Amino acid sequence: MKVIYENLCPICGKDLSWKEIEERTCEFENRKLCSEEGVVSEFIEFFRKIVGEPREIQRMWAKRVLRGESFALTAPTGIGKTSFGLAISLFLANRGRKCYIIFPTSILVKLAVENIEGYSEKLGLRISLNKLGDLSVGFYHSEIREREEFFESLPQFHILITTAQFLAKNFEKMKDLHFDFIFVDDVDSVLKASKNVERILSLLGIGKGPKGTLVVSTATAKVGKKAELFRRFLNFTIGSSQFYMRNVEDIVVENPDILPELLSRLGSGGIIYARSVEECERIYESLRKDFRVGIVTSRDSKDFELFSRGEIDYLIGTAHYYGTLVRGIDLPERIKYAFFVGCPVFRLRVEDVEKAPPNVLRTLALLLREDERVEKLIPKLKAVEKIESELREVLKDVLSAGNLKVRDAVIRKGEIIFPDIRTYIQASGRTSRLHARGITKGASFVFETDRDVLKAFIERAGYFDLTFKPLSEVDIERLKRDVEESRVKKMEFEIIKPALLIVESPTKARQIARFFGRPSVRFFESIPVYEVPTDRYLLLITATLGHITDLVVNRGFYGVLDGFIPVYTTIKRCASCKNQFTDEKSCPKCGGVEIDDALKRISVLRKLAEETDFVIIGTDPDPEGEKIAYDLKNLLCGKVLRAEFHEVTKRALIAALNELRDLNQNLLRAQVVRRIEDRWIGFVLSQKVQKHFGRKNLSAGRAQTPALGWVIERYRQARVKKTVAYIPELDLTIETDKKELEVSVELLEDRKELRSPLPPYTTSSLLFDANTILKLSASQTMEIAQELFESGLITYHRTDSTRVSEYGMRIARDYLGDDFKGREWFSEGAHECIRPTRGVDRVTLERLIEEGVIEVEGFRWHHFALYDLIFRRFMASQCKEYEVRVKKYRINADGRTLEEERVVEATGRAYELYRSVWVKKNLREGNFKLNAELRKVPSAPLLTQADLINLMRERGIGRPSTYAVIVDKLFKRHYVVENGGKLIPTKDGISVYEFLISNYSTYISEERTRMLEKKMDAIESGKLDYLSALKELYDEIKQIT
Repeated sequence: MKVIYENLCPICGKDLSWKEIEERTCEFENRKLCSEEGVVSEFIEFFRKIVGEPREIQRMWAKRVLRGESFALTAPTGIGKTSFGLAISLFLANRGRKCYIIFPTSILVKLAVENIEGYSEKLGLRISLNKLGDLSVGFYHSEIREREEFFESLPQFHILITTAQFLAKNFEKMKDLHFDFIFVDDVDSVLKASKNVERILSLLGIGKGPKGTLVVSTATAKVGKKAELFRRFLNFTIGSSQFYMRNVEDIVVENPDILPELLSRLGSGGIIYARSVEECERIYESLRKDFRVGIVTSRDSKDFELFSRGEIDYLIGTAHYYGTLVRGIDLPERIKYAFFVGCPVFRLRVEDVEKAPPNVLRTLALLLREDERVEKLIPKLKAVEKIESELREVLKDVLSAGNLKVRDAVIRKGEIIFPDIRTYIQASGRTSRLHARGITKGASFVFETDRDVLKAFIERAGYFDLTFKPLSEVDIERLKRDVEESRVKKMEFEIIKPALLIVESPTKARQIARFFGRPSVRFFESIPVYEVPTDRYLLLITATLGHITDLVVNRGFYGVLDGFIPVYTTIKRCASCKNQFTDEKSCPKCGGVEIDDALKRISVLRKLAEETDFVIIGTDPDPEGEKIAYDLKNLLCGKVLRAEFHEVTKRALIAALNELRDLNQNLLRAQVVRRIEDRWIGFVLSQKVQKHFGRKNLSAGRAQTPALGWVIERYRQARVKKTVAYIPELDLTIETDKKELEVSVELLEDRKELRSPLPPYTTSSLLFDANTILKLSASQTMEIAQELFESGLITYHRTDSTRVSEYGMRIARDYLGDDFKGREWFSEGAHECIRPTRGVDRVTLERLIEEGVIEVEGFRWHHFALYDLIFRRFMASQCKEYEVRVKKYRINADGRTLEEERVVEATGRAYELYRSVWVKKNLREGNFKLNAELRKVPSAPLLTQADLINLMRERGIGRPSTYAVIVDKLFKRHYVVENGGKLIPTKDGISVYEFLISNYSTYISEERTRMLEKKMDAIESGKLDYLSALKELYDEIKQIT
């Protein structure tokens, strides 16, 4: 597609044309748009000579260091972090830079010196060790004898290699030194002494002069507050090396007696977890005669060394979160299987409630809220300290009774048993580790005889996307083969490589980063870039904040040149009034000069794309998301592919990363045509309106004009009043002006029938219910739904599909149990209905957020209310039919006869979840006189936002992504106001509408607008050429001008 980006050429700063994009060359300066910096190429050649071909991750690190950027190394074991640190230090030192390398132990210092010597020999460099020379390398460890000479030469060393302990003990002798580059091989060893952070910053010249560059490994332990200084002075934070990647088969075994049989069949390499030391000893005694087993506790870990050397086949330890065999061990070649004798749990007894901290009290209250006494205290939980005493007593009473049931815990008289899923994930994760060639496969067996505990454990594990299968469904021999092969397979290609993942919003970026552990973060002018590894990529994740370009105004025909070539430029947003524009340097609305220009984000993205040479666009799966992806592909270097996911969950993201695709040109072209059409008709009609009324603040558009017309038409109908009589006893309204009525009621039929529940929500039906039930406006609903989607709680919310995927049905099956029937609600297209991403109801969601299992930001009541609506409607759609009792009456009143069918009873899970029918009371049969209430009512009710959206859907105006936008425009232009939830046209709205209909009805009629929507759909499906559609639109618009 031919396109021009105004002033966005990265070489000359002038226009970037489609020809230049295709040829990847700047025509003005005849230079490649994307080329590797000379110094980077030199380092790569340098690295080849001393180590070998650099990995793509190492190339990326080199680009950062040579640009002078500080960062944390985020990568799995075996990727070559240490060899990179040594090589880049030698490269920089050879160019006159001063480097300092810090290791955790003396052994590693010695190895590093040996490697530096070996590298130098390969290069033909003459280095001097612990003495001055052309390239001097100083090192210090416990065996150094010439200590005085070392400290005398310390200021002149080009490369210094020491332990972290040396830094802490000898800083006074080093404090006046300045290093251009510092490499910390094990940041944990440095952070043990928190003052080391300040010492390193001092050695880098912070506050003293030119700032050096720092590269550190990620941390295994929790970093302290001092590490926040790296963010303040060097624009990065340290992440965790505990990555949440897991390739484990989770298996349930209900018979613990077959443990020995499984050990025999699977062979060497497993850990057996028990709930207590006593249980460990019992298991050890039962196995020691037939198997090579050992025990590891906090006091005795000698068997661990025997296991690591292969002299013991199995280790036994306790399943506690900070247990020796749960955290801090990384032996992927040896640890293949985990066996849990009893689900990991922790127990809270009645007597523990007295000492429980406030956060635990809140969690307990949310868990036990089915008790009326607890439910009354729920609204006061935010200020739990004020009700602490009362809450403790109530909770103790409820626990003592032990008669409540919850899905993900076991309540028995006097105690609650909580499944400890975090410990399970951490411990079973020892069997599956991420390394340079990918991720090893493991298997975890859970032996549990207590059915209630097992059920609660599996339920809670589901919140963490874990799925268990029974042992009867597992092919043990195949499992063993897969586990072994994942450890011996040598990849011919590099499996872990860097990729820049770009999404629209910071919330979405942050949510994705959390899937894989605690990310390290770099900041570019306050723009965060998260860094985490997956099994295939080292992901750099950041956000565009929506669209980055839009049509210019002052070139061609409102931003489109001859040949229908759109001209785009960066979007600017005014910090004062939030107005969005493109051409001006100050805000055309308020005159503000504090402008957020998307050019800043484009510059950052270009830098990141140059680092990775591979870009994945994870914007929303719709035409708008495709246009953002198109802009990024044109403006960034490297290979660019699209990741399409309809829910922000780890499962969906990994699937999308495994099925990357090219851009969908049809979706893109449909968006381009829609935007150009909106610009042309909007600008031309707005100018006509402004000229006619002599007011610059008026505007017009095609899609919203029919919608405005419906509001006006209904308003005029509503002004005609009629008198009706409402009969409270019958819950019936008839047209009459009599207060006393002779009424007869006759029952004609009384039957029971089964009814199917309603399908899950689409955009229009969600907007309707949210407005009708929750009284939320269309724009509020879409904003909240966007936040729910980006937080990973619901599927994509701009859809006209009711289809339910297999995974969606599985969620419903697990939640509904015997009430599940399962319906696909088939409709065409790849999109799915709007549904929850987990089988978690509102009450449980609130509790899981309180517990920190689910992380969200800024949630208020309406987030939970809308989620609850979506959850209930979806679960109801997957239920069995519900039963209703229907009564049919013949009613005579005031000489009028009418028949009415009313539902008088409804039962079933589907109805309990979502009340899709209105249950009315039975009518008294016979003849009687009744009093009525006379009311003056409109001949037709005023429209609500829900009604207006329904009309748009029924009449083919707009689409899921534009319903709320159209309604919002009517409010923003002050053509419509809302009173008591009803839409009323303003004088401006009526005047503008009448002017447009009188003069331009051909172009803005309902029929013409509907036809255009169909053409957009035809472009989207590839059935209509976008250029012919643009020509037709252009010819039409020219008739108006």
